[in-house]
Amino acid sequence: MFHTEEESIVTMINHIAQNNVSAGSDSDVADIVENHIIKFWSRRMKKILAEQLASGTEEFEPAAKLAAERLSAKVSA
Repeated sequence: MFHTEEESIVTMINHIAQNNVSAGSDSDVADIVENHIIKFWSRRMKKILAEQLASGTEEFEPAAKLAAERLSAKVSA
């Protein structure tokens, strides 16, 4: 199955969140996801993530969406 780059970004952030669910609350998991993205994702990937969040896609896991929102707030601040 082929995925667009945008779909792949959402899938990746969701996987990071799912793999860290044992960290506790959505906020705790979002902290881990946010730190991972800051450290390892390219600017281009972060830009695509922000665009997907802005487009209103509902494909995000709750903790992944929270992390994406936090990142977007930091970029626009």
